[in-house]
Amino acid sequence: MSCKVIKVGVVGAGTVGSGTIETLIKRADILKKRCGVRIELAAVAELDAAKAIAAGASKDIIVDDYKKVTENPEIDIVAELIGGTGLAGAIVESALSNGKAVVTANKALLSEKGRPLFALAREKKVPLAFEAAVGGGIPCMLSIREGLNCNSYQSLLGILNGTCNYILTQMTQKGVAYETCLKEAQELGFAEADPTTDVGGFDTGHKLALLSALAFDSWVDFDKMHIEGIDKVDLDDVKFAEKLGYTIKLLAVARPDGDGLFLSVHPALLPNSHTLAGIHGSLNAVSLFGDIVQESVLVGRGAGKFPTASAVIADITQVARMLAFSPEMPSWTPEPEPVYKLLPMSDYTSRYYLRFVVEDETGVLAKITGALGDNNVSIASVNQGENPIGKNAAIMVITHKAKEGDIQKALSAIGGMSFTRQAPVLLRIEE
Repeated sequence: MSCKVIKVGVVGAGTVGSGTIETLIKRADILKKRCGVRIELAAVAELDAAKAIAAGASKDIIVDDYKKVTENPEIDIVAELIGGTGLAGAIVESALSNGKAVVTANKALLSEKGRPLFALAREKKVPLAFEAAVGGGIPCMLSIREGLNCNSYQSLLGILNGTCNYILTQMTQKGVAYETCLKEAQELGFAEADPTTDVGGFDTGHKLALLSALAFDSWVDFDKMHIEGIDKVDLDDVKFAEKLGYTIKLLAVARPDGDGLFLSVHPALLPNSHTLAGIHGSLNAVSLFGDIVQESVLVGRGAGKFPTASAVIADITQVARMLAFSPEMPSWTPEPEPVYKLLPMSDYTSRYYLRFVVEDETGVLAKITGALGDNNVSIASVNQGENPIGKNAAIMVITHKAKEGDIQKALSAIGGMSFTRQAPVLLRIEE
């Protein structure tokens, strides 16, 4: 029995591109059987032809200009897999303008410059799919968009960066300082030579922007999101959190509140009983809480050649079926006007872990608790570090729920007091 043929052009034969090319070729028969469509790799745009050939592409389909893919009338789907926000944006725009469906793994491009690209996709009535942009081989987008689509989401928590999760896991399990763990992650290939995008929280922020666009129908400006990384997480805080029954993780947090939405990336204490507290090493995970399904947790490899290629091909097959059998079916794109407005972190409510390094003298604790009380912050527990820091002492405070703005006012006041020897540390407690 004959079946429809959908032709795919891949732009870029780097890590993810080569994995996609190789898998499309090797799994062609399986994909045909499962999808009812023959997906044909018809073109690969790559300046270094040797990369594409090594992945299995035949010489006759390799071109050196992306426009030979995006403007080729025979190509149905363009997979943009070069990354970055410059040339990649031109490739996606060219493909959409020429009526091509687009599949991309480019979280930075879509989170920072996605609004006009999604508008163009709506105008041209073609899909712009991005499963591979978040969570590598974890079907986050598919689950939100289809598997759980009857739910109104109450919250989203995610561990979305394998580099950060590996470093924090090593700090927790081996009791090793951040700098040592980062160096080890770089030696193992988990971290880049310049790790800023990962450890600074920006990679997680890109992914959170896309997840929240799907889950909450709200497109936000990336530069307005609250983003903190793990580069200031101290081993002392990791150890003390462990004594209290918590694990520190870098979390992506999306929490609706009325007609507003909190979006934040920050290191946080999770109770050891929390599902995400047990996600170790370079694994990623997303916890979705829906009003009907309650909690659903997705766990898997968040990056890598073949996990990401798996997600790219999942999008390709889904789009191929749509083009072959239901070309008039509307594809999802974020609403041009957000359903929720982005709320300021000053209104964020949480319990907090606070650490103060202070001169070890009489009356210090009373002044700290007084400043917290003066700013509407109620204390749940106070502990002093067992080991003195020279002539200084470490005081750890766990608060009851409080507003972030009130916490920050209190910390500003305490930080300016004469006995304070280091800037106060703030970590949120997510439960």
